[in-house]
Amino acid sequence: MTDQDPAAPLGTSANPSDAILTLPNLITFARLALIPVFLWLALGPDNIGAAWVVGFTLGSTDWIDGRVARKLSQVSKIGIAIDPLFDRLAVGAAAAVLIMKDLAPLWSIIVVLARDGVLLAMLPYLSAKGVPRPPVSQMGKSGSFGTMWAFGLFVGAGAFNPPADWIRVLAWLCYVPGVTFSYIAAVDYARTAFASLKTPGTA
Repeated sequence: MTDQDPAAPLGTSANPSDAILTLPNLITFARLALIPVFLWLALGPDNIGAAWVVGFTLGSTDWIDGRVARKLSQVSKIGIAIDPLFDRLAVGAAAAVLIMKDLAPLWSIIVVLARDGVLLAMLPYLSAKGVPRPPVSQMGKSGSFGTMWAFGLFVGAGAFNPPADWIRVLAWLCYVPGVTFSYIAAVDYARTAFASLKTPGTA
């Protein structure tokens, strides 16, 4: 949803529309609505298995709204804004379940949340300086996808008693590259933002 193509026609990510009720946005809103369902299943009736199915649906469909938006030329400003927000909320929800159910090492969760916390803390400062938020890069999307899958697999491992070790192995195989890509993208976002601050005319 955030590919920046200067030659792209109207309605693509180079010229996002102000539309709200588009098919890709409706898909994103539907996925957002599944987050509280995931939390309720995991922490309410304590049905980790059902929560994992919902979480798997959330993580595995991360690419759909963006693909539909580009395919139908329905890239919108709100879609570009809420897509990374959805990633953060999904990861945060999974992190809450992992911590409360003790399904993953605490340090592994902190590593992910610390990166997101620093980036979120930068946004008010950049906004006050009139610097636009850097667009989400493919590296950043890959990192978010990897960490979401890792957290989801940690939850999935907890659906078994005792926890399934082979699923934990898969979780770590997603976690390491996911976190690596996320931090590489974070450095790139910071570099882009501070370069904009040095641009003449920036407040």
